[in-house]
Amino acid sequence: MRFLSNGFYQAVVGIVQTHFERFGVGPSGPMDLRAYRLNHLILGNREEKKVLEMTGLLPTIGFEEAVSCVVTGKPVKIVCDGHLIPMCRSFDVLPGSVLSFERLENGGWTYFGVGGGIEEISGRQVRLKAPTLNGWVSFLPDDLYREAPKDEPIRVVAGPEWDWFDSRAQEAFLNQNYRVDSIDRMGYRLQGKPILLRKPRELISSPVSTGTVQVTGSGQPVVLMAGRQTIGGYPRIAFVSPSDLSRLSQTGEGEIVRFRKTSIEEAEQDWKAENEQLLRLAQILKNQRTSLLFSASVQVSDRRFYVQMTR
Repeated sequence: MRFLSNGFYQAVVGIVQTHFERFGVGPSGPMDLRAYRLNHLILGNREEKKVLEMTGLLPTIGFEEAVSCVVTGKPVKIVCDGHLIPMCRSFDVLPGSVLSFERLENGGWTYFGVGGGIEEISGRQVRLKAPTLNGWVSFLPDDLYREAPKDEPIRVVAGPEWDWFDSRAQEAFLNQNYRVDSIDRMGYRLQGKPILLRKPRELISSPVSTGTVQVTGSGQPVVLMAGRQTIGGYPRIAFVSPSDLSRLSQTGEGEIVRFRKTSIEEAEQDWKAENEQLLRLAQILKNQRTSLLFSASVQVSDRRFYVQMTR
């Protein structure tokens, strides 16, 4: 597999690694953990297999081997050999196939996975771990898995320095619309009415986690994401609930974010419920896998679709 044209950003990402944080090395991992996990569930890969994370101008990919593929994450138009390919549904490619994507505007993260996983990128060459042609089609049923509405507030738990802010600052943090000012793997900078400390204070650099909401000296929040550091010196006003991190990661520049306070117990229950839901979905997808009987391109009006018929 190789890049026929490079995108703005494409990187091989794997499962979150936390055991090097004591040495000052961040955990990395995917920006949208939910999309990463769904990618593996649909293909039948183990979760430690790696995928391609992409954003902005996406690459064009050429294939040198037959392999099963799937695309998850931020919705994007996908074209393979002139055929439209749906998101969250596995499809097969053959040697000589070409896969292209439309540009992701304003941010968001899309994940491309293959059967057997991706090993590494070397120049324009992408080495696959063990290319696998599954021989069956698997897809994410819309009626069984739905994301939370985009305008629903992001749930947060009070951070260690929550009480460094008075009630007016706390209310301003929870009750205002923040505009996403800039995004990258390190963190999302938000812009809104400044929230200030009760009194000037200095924080000794302290541990941070993915989803930590820090407040900078200008009174603007920064949400630390997958590419974060391991310690920070800004007050930690809150932590994003793990169940809402994926939704936050797919928020684009210029879009609006609101926060809603929740308890640690509720955040833990929500995370447990999400993991249980993914386990049920894994079994449904496993039962769903069937042999591919037929595939063809169908022209409807001025649009072309790729149709797969399963047993």
